Amino acid sequence: MTDWYYHDRARGRVGPHTADEMRTRFRQRLIDRDTLVWHAGLPEWQALDRQIIELDLAGVRPDPSMPPPLPPAAPPTTFSGNRPAQGVRRTAREPSRGLSGCAIVAIVVVALSVPMAGILAAIALPAYRDYTVRAKTHASVYGAATAIEGMVDAHVGQHGQCPGNDDMAGIRAQIAASLPQTRVVFGSVAGGQCAFEFTLGGIDRSVDGRSWQFVSHGDAGWDCSGGNLPPKFRPTACRPQQ
Repeated sequence: MTDWYYHDRARGRVGPHTADEMRTRFRQRLIDRDTLVWHAGLPEWQALDRQIIELDLAGVRPDPSMPPPLPPAAPPTTFSGNRPAQGVRRTAREPSRGLSGCAIVAIVVVALSVPMAGILAAIALPAYRDYTVRAKTHASVYGAATAIEGMVDAHVGQHGQCPGNDDMAGIRAQIAASLPQTRVVFGSVAGGQCAFEFTLGGIDRSVDGRSWQFVSHGDAGWDCSGGNLPPKFRPTACRPQQ
């Protein structure tokens, strides 16, 4: 039995829990798809959204009558500088006339920094958008693909042939439930290797309609560089070799 842990925004690490207990907490809205989870064998903490299939959460719906997880506690307010002593009133100083040298330098620095800020924004905003799309694609598709690879390998070991769509009807239904606009098909490629391919949807306009193919090479593992999904939205290991 796998022991699961999750990160609570208020309490830190919580666990161990069974898969049934994790499903109950998801239903009760104590955890959500963004909650970080871990169990022995995972290389790092991962968003719950990547473990939908392993935890069999596709058919579990959060109870709308329950409150969502608490936000992180606000840090205590701190004060800088010295407070005036009790009962002592500070007297206002007469404002100086004209601009000091420091004020002039500050104005020049601000004036020069405005164009630079615009240039940095033009570079940073597209990069940040690519990062968020890559994170969504990784969480929603790559996490599911990792579990599917094991299922395909198990089918081949049991039946001696690649699974088709009918053989994987259960997993296709789970994908349709968790990612309604994304489709996955199963079969083999021209060389006879088992394969499955996602057609992405409902993630972002920059990747919706793109394909991501996973091909088995037996004992050598799986190749995830196929399809026309742009390399910048894939994990490094899944980018085509130049």
